[in-house]
Amino acid sequence: MLPAFAAVALGLLQAPQAPQPATADKLPLRIVYAGNPGTPYTAAWERFLGEHTEAVKVVAASAVRHADLEGFDVLVVDGEIQTRDEKGGEQLKSEKVPLGLDELQGFPVVLVGGQGGVFADALRLKTSWHHG
Repeated sequence: MLPAFAAVALGLLQAPQAPQPATADKLPLRIVYAGNPGTPYTAAWERFLGEHTEAVKVVAASAVRHADLEGFDVLVVDGEIQTRDEKGGEQLKSEKVPLGLDELQGFPVVLVGGQGGVFADALRLKTSWHHG
């Protein structure tokens, strides 16, 4: 306990670093966005991520493969889970992301919105809607 406290205390005593100037640089992240290509929702996220990160690649959540992650830093699983039938009624849909926990081991994944929840359910994650 004392060595850990001493390490923290020594870290606090270091000379303060000069603040870094604010820049308009992009975050040094390369993101795979697995969502619903061709929809306004995904297009808006692609624009936003493209403006603020080094690179973004959009793939259909139902088609994302481990090979799509090569050379990228983060996988974002997102997408709309509601669709309308020909009569205008709402229906739930799932892109059924085909990756399993073994394939994602050690790779950062961000689950967003409904599709992220559906994926969490499929993986039986503690954070999912049904398995928490």
